[in-house]
Amino acid sequence: MKKSRLTAFFLSALAAAAQAEPLNYNVVEFAESATVSVPRDTMTAVFAVRAEAREREAAHRAFAAKMNAFSRRAAADKALEVSEANRISHPVYSYPDNKRVQTGWQESIEYTVKSQDFAALNRLIAQSQKDAEVQNTHFTLSPQKRNAAVDEASRAALLRFKDRAAALAQTLGFSGYKIVSLKLGELGDAPVMMMSAKAGYAAPMAADNETAAPPSPGLEEIRITVNGSVQM
Repeated sequence: MKKSRLTAFFLSALAAAAQAEPLNYNVVEFAESATVSVPRDTMTAVFAVRAEAREREAAHRAFAAKMNAFSRRAAADKALEVSEANRISHPVYSYPDNKRVQTGWQESIEYTVKSQDFAALNRLIAQSQKDAEVQNTHFTLSPQKRNAAVDEASRAALLRFKDRAAALAQTLGFSGYKIVSLKLGELGDAPVMMMSAKAGYAAPMAADNETAAPPSPGLEEIRITVNGSVQM
């Protein structure tokens, strides 16, 4: 009697497990990807405006003159998006005979300027050589262009996934398939840095050269990968 009850218990447990965890047969997992190459459409330049003098007031006057000249010039061009940060005033020291001696004051500020008009930003660089140092420039995609590229690559990757699923079903002798899972992942290039603070501007332009050709921004690749599984 005990044996029959035990057998019935195990049979009912197995039936419940089968209902709770249905077996998925004929499931195929694979991945497809698509890449879209897009010209970078946004240029960013980082400027440092600074002045140094023996007296604090003299350093501030020289700094204010440079800062005002640069900010007015940048604000005058509506094609430029300007932001500022890291305004600092601090003493300057020298160390003769391992003794710290204050030799003056320095005041500085950092400006980040973005634009999709490369020629306009290059003009600002050329005209501001006396007022500001270019720390670096780099090229990126605008959010609008990146989103459009992601959409285009996603559609292409999904269509490739769909076509491959249909081909696999046909090859394996099935009339169709259904999607079990899908996961999309994005991979894009990093911004391209065109110069460094130590190297200075790679190709200095004369202040009156306002028609200089903008540098090439290059292409950014947006790659979308679709990982998924289908049941035949």
